[in-house]
Amino acid sequence: MLLLSRHARVLSFALSTASIFATATAVHAADAPAPEGPVAEGAKDIVVTARKREERLQDVPLAIQVLSAAELDRQGLADTQAILSRTPSLILDKGANPEAATISIRGLSPTRGRSNVAILVDSIDVTTEAIGSAGGGALLSMRLLDLERVEIVRGPQSVQYGRSAFAGGIQYVTRDPSMAGLEGRAAFDIGSHDRYSGRVSVSGPIVPDVLAARVVGGGWNHGGFYRDQATLGDLGGGHGYGGALSLLFTPSPNLSFKGRIEYFDDHYDPAAQYLIRSNSGLLSPANNEALAAAYAGGVISAAPFAVFTGTIPDADTLGRPLYSPDPLTGRSFPGADQNVLRLSLISSLDTGIGTLNAWTGYMDGDFKNRQDFDQDALLTGPIGHQIDTANRTLIQDSDTHTKQFSQELRFTSSFEGPLQFTVGGLYWKEDSYRNARTITVACAVTIAECADGAAGRVPFITPNDDVASRAIKHWSAYGSLEWTVADNVALSAEGRYAWEKETVIGSNCGLGTNRFGVQCGDPYATSAFTPPVFGPSTLLADGRTPASLYGVPKTIRTSNKFFTPRFTLEWRPEADMTYYASAAKGVKPGGTSTLAGGSWLDSDLDGDTDELAFDSETVWTYEVGAKINWANGAAYTNIAGFYSDYSDKQVVSTQSTPSGYPIAIIENAGAARVWGLELEGHWRVSRGLDLGFAYTFLDTRYTDFSIYTDTKSGIITAGGCTPAMLDKMVCEVDLSGKRLERAPRHSLVFSVAYSDRFGLIGNDVDWLIETDTSYQSSRFVDHDNERRLRPNSLTSLRVGLRGSNWEAIAYVDNLFDSNRVQSASIKTGDIDRIPLGLSAASSAALANLPDPRTVGLRFNFRY
Repeated sequence: MLLLSRHARVLSFALSTASIFATATAVHAADAPAPEGPVAEGAKDIVVTARKREERLQDVPLAIQVLSAAELDRQGLADTQAILSRTPSLILDKGANPEAATISIRGLSPTRGRSNVAILVDSIDVTTEAIGSAGGGALLSMRLLDLERVEIVRGPQSVQYGRSAFAGGIQYVTRDPSMAGLEGRAAFDIGSHDRYSGRVSVSGPIVPDVLAARVVGGGWNHGGFYRDQATLGDLGGGHGYGGALSLLFTPSPNLSFKGRIEYFDDHYDPAAQYLIRSNSGLLSPANNEALAAAYAGGVISAAPFAVFTGTIPDADTLGRPLYSPDPLTGRSFPGADQNVLRLSLISSLDTGIGTLNAWTGYMDGDFKNRQDFDQDALLTGPIGHQIDTANRTLIQDSDTHTKQFSQELRFTSSFEGPLQFTVGGLYWKEDSYRNARTITVACAVTIAECADGAAGRVPFITPNDDVASRAIKHWSAYGSLEWTVADNVALSAEGRYAWEKETVIGSNCGLGTNRFGVQCGDPYATSAFTPPVFGPSTLLADGRTPASLYGVPKTIRTSNKFFTPRFTLEWRPEADMTYYASAAKGVKPGGTSTLAGGSWLDSDLDGDTDELAFDSETVWTYEVGAKINWANGAAYTNIAGFYSDYSDKQVVSTQSTPSGYPIAIIENAGAARVWGLELEGHWRVSRGLDLGFAYTFLDTRYTDFSIYTDTKSGIITAGGCTPAMLDKMVCEVDLSGKRLERAPRHSLVFSVAYSDRFGLIGNDVDWLIETDTSYQSSRFVDHDNERRLRPNSLTSLRVGLRGSNWEAIAYVDNLFDSNRVQSASIKTGDIDRIPLGLSAASSAALANLPDPRTVGLRFNFRY
């Protein structure tokens, strides 16, 4: 009853707000005159395919935002991060490499595990997940090419967007080949910090009204905004190229096929990140109550520990990143390389009583990465020519190969009566294979070869392959029924039944016991107290031998079956007003964690891999909204109020290996809730003046969140410990009442644009000026709420000229040169332990350094 009461209060508030706003705007619409002169395309004219059929944006009973091709080109939105900067309900947080990026939506962040947001290209699901690290895979960082528009849908969309649309979806819609005649486009961008890019496309009919083609190609270069201290190498930059060929075949008026093949090849320099070492000083059971309780319960040792807590500093206070040089070259680590081949075929047949569609997709991608993974060093020598003298080093070196195949069939009726239906089915398959040659070197002071630091040993080590793979097979059937109850009232019910099977293969320890009887112990151990081997990336105590020689393969299989329904009520009292209420369920399947890269699958060496298993996460979202066009079509305002109730939320926790090294695992929190309000709109005030805004308010809480941990970092930041016996003694920590991580309370995007005739050139040329500002209030980095990002805002300015088929834009991004860190994550401080004299890595923070002020010129042509 209490839960229902909370739901009722939230929905009542949102509905009341929507009603008041609708009344006010309706009155304004009746009185406001239409602006004189040509009016830009309004929301009522925008056509979207969010529900896999063409509809006007303002008629779709969903919270949806659209970015047009003109906006993408004019604002230079070339990748997912740039696009999401224009929508306050979604945030992209970068990771340690391009495949570790994650997207938060409506306050829900996949701190680890599968993405909460589906990524689709032309209605084909290309969502993936990294192996061995957190994040949504390298495809999230891929640059975009030749888009018609981007559709961003919020709320569970499992029926329309498939297996990954747990809390929403992002769809990239590519341009169709032109049947109307020969056309072309070109876009060029040149800016500070050695940035330049270009794109050219040509399209036209091959056989009039039957066959048309579109060819596009482009490239980019980014010199990077930062340099590391050791080598002065570029950080955060990269370069790449890509191309695509599309064919549109229409053998008859009711039958069409669109085939597309595209290829991308991109290189990314090491990320511009700074590892912030611990700031707590040495904490132990003698001076910390939480550690004292854990020690008294037999969970931890009395050895001291250190953590970073508090507010992430601004970038100008941090200095240059302290990356190690690559021991193999003496220069900067190479970073990451990615190439992706993607093919798709979209078929459509109008039968007269409905439309039969088929979407076929194939993707083959390779991602290679070599980087300083501890992202810290003890450097000596002159800046630009420094060496790392630390007796520890961690180098990530991996190749990941991913293949996807999907086939979807769908029939949508077009009867003349009040009832319509949709039925369909999806088969989706992904195979990811990761071969890692990661090295963890922890040199003993007694080993002569380590006298100058651990990095000096790396050239003499031949690492062994550490192979891990994940295979996913998904089958689902779905359907919907829509009933037009009256001319302005409609009801719909839809649902998807899914079965998903996952197979994970990794390495387990095969050492057995050493001469002292220690399970999986180092055979070179000098005493029974030598810690067991951490994992296949570890060197044994001789400082020479990789432990992966002793790995044995381990296979773990899981399967999930689930049903995700959605119910919607629509009411259109007038042609320019749409009200809706919906209830939808989302399910993110359980499975096996692949986060603990470099460790054995059985990381606690108890003979079982239960520490890697996690259950499905479920959300019910209740939403009411209104979409209103006013001022005679020159403006629109959309509002949505929602309440999301999560159970078994998948969160990251830490667990110690027998050697004391903390590794990340996925656990299920009991429950969490989010309620929020979204406002967005656009107003063509006069012939040349446009105002736009988008605002999101979020109130997030873990309502039931107890997890188990035996790591000192987890115990300290939770602030307490209740000892409990599971397979071993652990701490139960209660985080109920904490705010969800990475969820700002307030987010806003506001824009102003003005244009007018530029008479000095001619009557067909306009001058324009645009500015947009984004604001984000403070947010927590972790679910312990012990590390916080400060509020931040960014402003961009664009000034230029625009003709009938061209535009030239001068731009400034980050106009006020803000150095506020906007994104960060938690990471082990492996080097930090050395000056502190710790027996285990500390808990540190990894700050993503912000882009400074940049200037440039952008040219767009259409012919």
